[in-house]
This record gives sequence, structure tokens and C-alpha cells, in this order.
Amino acid sequence: MAAASKVKLKLLIDTKNQRVLFAEANKNTVDFLFFILSLPVGTVVRLLRNKGMLGCLGKLYESVENLDENYIQPNQSKDALLKPRPPASSAASIPLLSLTCSETIDRATYTCSRGSGYCMGRHFTDDTRAICPVCRFSMTTKMSYVAPPGVVKEQSGGGGEGGGFVKGLVTYMVMDDLEVKPLSSVSSIALLDKFNVKEVGALEEKVVNLGLNEALDLLKTSLESKKVLTDVFLIGKSNPKKNTRGRHRKGRQILVAEVIMGSSKISLKLLIDTNNNKLLFAEAGKNFVDFLLHILSLPLGTATRLLREQETIGSLENLYHSIENLDEAYIQPNQNKDILLRPKPPAGALVTLWALEDSPKPETAQGKAFYRCGNSSYSCTRHVTDDPRAVCPNCGSTMASGVNYVVPPQTSDSKEGGFVKGATTYMITDDLEVKPMSAISSIALLNELNVKNLSALKEKEVDLSMNEALKLLKESLESKTVLTSVFLDVKSEIP
Repeated sequence: MAAASKVKLKLLIDTKNQRVLFAEANKNTVDFLFFILSLPVGTVVRLLRNKGMLGCLGKLYESVENLDENYIQPNQSKDALLKPRPPASSAASIPLLSLTCSETIDRATYTCSRGSGYCMGRHFTDDTRAICPVCRFSMTTKMSYVAPPGVVKEQSGGGGEGGGFVKGLVTYMVMDDLEVKPLSSVSSIALLDKFNVKEVGALEEKVVNLGLNEALDLLKTSLESKKVLTDVFLIGKSNPKKNTRGRHRKGRQILVAEVIMGSSKISLKLLIDTNNNKLLFAEAGKNFVDFLLHILSLPLGTATRLLREQETIGSLENLYHSIENLDEAYIQPNQNKDILLRPKPPAGALVTLWALEDSPKPETAQGKAFYRCGNSSYSCTRHVTDDPRAVCPNCGSTMASGVNYVVPPQTSDSKEGGFVKGATTYMITDDLEVKPMSAISSIALLNELNVKNLSALKEKEVDLSMNEALKLLKESLESKTVLTSVFLDVKSEIP
């Protein structure tokens, strides 16, 4: 917990109105806040399972956990959605992120099992089904990932400023709604007038440490509230019913590609209770289920960007804007804003939601550079990095020699792509529980939902448009009745 102890905030509290006006934060705290945007949705759901969260993503997560392996493509695993790796390569160096999601940032990489000759250490993969392109041996010998010098220094507790996203030796101002900017005395005084503070004597200073519990509370509240610091450190829990929703902005177009799986159309068959204006469940094929499940692998930063035209709750958009507006002088030289604002999906990721706008393509052998030590000794060839500043732990040389990523072979059964298998119809309930279709289960669900009048049930077939896809993403984060909100246009209440 040594790293966690370095994450702290100095709060300025208006005791008269019981609110946090703003906080002063160091580099470690700002790194933690910014890298929230790199967390995949599935990781967030797993971290917050015991705290509860808005929306139906918990049900979607459980659906993947409970789905029989027979319905999953042979080249996919549940961990791709349940424990996805964050795109931000230096997340391992961020205090609290390294404590909460160590499973997701561990890099398993492999090289040729032959262990000699030209192919030794010159090719690597993250899938043991890959075949060495030189000698055709299997690639099952594990390699060690080597972090760049700044990350190593940060993780060892040295307090160096080389790791993370922003530079050290700077104090930052964090607003109650998570807007972040370098601290300015003039700006802080001007804020007092903006907040209509009449009695300076009513202001109180308080220093708080961010431990694991506070970090998880802050993560949860950032999805639900416009006054995150107040809810976490004064109220003790978020109260999203009282929070105002974000403004619905019009007039700016998102650059969009074709909606899903290239040009393929996504259709659903809905069962609607017309008496109660409620959607009971939907029948859908693999394309729609792949679309839903892919939400779990989506980084929060990408979800925030996709929903910029939507009316949203929570404060992640302010974090996103803060990175956009941050002067490059405050950013580490080995980092760039796109790591958080426009992260590349990891190699092998589903591309359904990424295709909704002009996102980068998934990382491939051509899309990302990897390096090894130039020394040809056996021990040196067992290490790999994605930063040429890294130092070989065996001989101390810089790891600047390029290595090639080997794409695993596609099995004949997985040509249709995606996560789940086709030739199966799935049932999706209003709260996004997904399971293979069963006539008996659907009848039992009618009983569970207390449906008395079968003549009031109406069947309707719809195609998923781009606008509905974005609305479904938004409602999955906020609503417990997602399908009703999206397809019947019934306004959902924040629970």
C-alpha cells in the first residue's frame, strides 16, 4: 500500500453549504483520475460489484460468466470481456490502478519454443496458438515484459516523475465535477466569487488520503454524479437522483463508419407489453449479442467520446475535456493524449462499437512497435518491451532492437468472427441479461414479470440504427430498463 499512501487531496470545503469547492492534487492523484478513462467497462464492473452501480452492466457481466463455453467462439475467452487489458500501456505505474486491476495489466507474452537459431527472441505473441514464422515451432516459451525506466522508478517507490501521464513538481486543481487543470492562485480566488462564497471564515481545509475504498468510491461516483468530491468525501455516498444531467448538445457531427460488422444489418424481435408500455425481452442473433458484450471491453474514454452528443450523467466528460485542454508542457514526454482520448483496441478485440466513429484500428503487428535487447544471449532474448528506453534486466543494455508480433491462426470454426457463435438465437431481457433462447424460459419469464393479459402482448421487429446503438450504450450505463428506454422511448428514471 506504499503507492496508495502517495495519493492524496487537499479539499477546500464550504462548511455552510456542505460542498467541496475544489481540491489541490499532486501528480499521483491526477494520474489516477486520468487513467480512469483507460479502464475497460468490464474491469469497472468487476471492481464495483460489491458497491452496486447504475445501469445494467452487472447483468451483462454475469451473462458472460454464466454463458456455456459451447456458445463461445474457439478463438475467444471470457477473460477478454471479464478481465480485459487496458489500452494504456503505462497503467501499471499508476498508484491505486496497480492495486485494483493488477490482473488486467499483467502481460503474458511468448516466443518460439525452439530456443535457438535465428528465430530466438525475434518474434513474440500473446497467444500460445501462434506458430513461429521461421522454424514453424509453437510459440509457448514465456517472455518477461520490461517496463521503461520511469515506470520502474515509480513502482519501486522512488517517487520519480518519469512514470504516469502528467509531470510532477506541479500542483493541480480538481473541481467537484472532476475538471482538472494546473493550479492558479488567481483562478482559485475567482472561483470563490463564482461559487458566491460570502464568508471566507466558513471555508475549511482538509487533507484526505485515497486508499483502495476511496478510490473505488470515486470511480463509482464519477459514473453517477456531477459533484463527485462532495459525494465521496462529505456525504459518504453518491446521490444521483439529486444530480443534474449533462446538457444535450446539438450541431456537432461525429465522424461515423458503418455501424456493425461492416455492412451487416442487426435485427431484433421485441415482445412488448402494451398495457404497461414495457419491453419484456428481445430475441436476437449473434451480431446484436456481440455488440452488447463488446461494451464490457470498451475503455471508459472511448465510451465517453462516443456519447459526447448524448445527454449523460456523471463527470467523466469533464475528465475527458481536461485532458483535451491540458497544455502539452504538463504531459510526460513518452505519453500523448490519444493514449487516453483515442485508445487503440487491443489485438484481437471485437470492433463493433469501435466502428461507430473514427477510432483507431486494433493493434496489430504493424500497429505497435515492440523491442528486445540487442544481445543474442539466451537470457537476453527472453524479455520484451514496447518502449525502447527500457533496460535489459540481464545485461543492462537498452532494449532497442525491434521484434515482430505474430498473429495467432484463425480456426476454421471462427471464420464468422465475433465472440459468440451464430446459428443460435439469444434472449435479452430489459435489464440486459443474455442467455440462449428457450421457449420454456420465455414462458417462465412472463410469469415472473406478472403478465396476466396475453392478448396485450405485441411482437415487433426492429433494426438497430446508429442512434439507437449509441443510446443503448448510454442507457446500459444509467438505466435498469435499457430496451424499454431505447426502443419504446420511455424515459428511464435514475434509480
